[in-house]
Amino acid sequence: MTEDLMAMLSKMYKKPLASNKIFLMKKLFKLKMVESGSIAEHLNEFNMLKSQLELVKNNFDDKIIALVLLSNLPEA
Repeated sequence: MTEDLMAMLSKMYKKPLASNKIFLMKKLFKLKMVESGSIAEHLNEFNMLKSQLELVKNNFDDKIIALVLLSNLPEA
């Protein structure tokens, strides 16, 4: 019984749902660094979102990732 329940839960949460992908993509593209913020904290948050997207099988080309990161930085 317990094994069946764990197998069912594991299968349910390992599945890359479209809504999860969309949520993470929106969050990545809306991410903005505040001018007084730390670049290290911003990069950590950016990399965390990128890693979460990779876990749901949504990989981006390195050029796209670089453009998204540059667009998230504050105006100079």
